[in-house]
Amino acid sequence: MESFLKFVEILLVGDIRAVVLILTAIIAALVWDRLKLMKQISDKDEKLEKIIDDYYKGNLTLVEALNNVKLVLHEIKGRM
Repeated sequence: MESFLKFVEILLVGDIRAVVLILTAIIAALVWDRLKLMKQISDKDEKLEKIIDDYYKGNLTLVEALNNVKLVLHEIKGRM
């Protein structure tokens, strides 16, 4: 609390320390926002990778199922 009051006092005085304090606060806010944005992008990339992996696995399963159907049809054709 004491440090907060000191920051307010510096801002009220309005000298060069106030400008430095304001710029530091702006830089800190921008850094925090950038970190938050990077986390969101990382989360979206992970979700996209999961979707792509699931799609790929689904395609492999489909191809395998179609090959099995093809084999069954060949067996049925051979017995006729």
